[in-house]
Amino acid sequence: MANNFFTRSQKTREQKARLKQRRQVEREYAKQHEDDITVVEPANRHEMRLTHKGRFELGSDGELTSKGKTDRLSYRYNRGMILVGLLTVATYVAFFVLP
Repeated sequence: MANNFFTRSQKTREQKARLKQRRQVEREYAKQHEDDITVVEPANRHEMRLTHKGRFELGSDGELTSKGKTDRLSYRYNRGMILVGLLTVATYVAFFVLP
């Protein structure tokens, strides 16, 4: 029984090592063979919703570019901060001004 446990553990370690090496090779291949992605205009409803009516950059692969992702994240963050500010003011008014 102990021998089976250790051989199974060794096989698992070998599989994990092979998987790690495979991922590394795939990453290197992806770096060497990057696709040229150009910025395009949104063409259909899905792309319009993804880019918030063309506000964020869309790549030719149908996904947002890295700049588009950054811009969308900052847009969402700013809207969230405005919401938190408004809720803070509303709470202050509710606790100190109304009663």
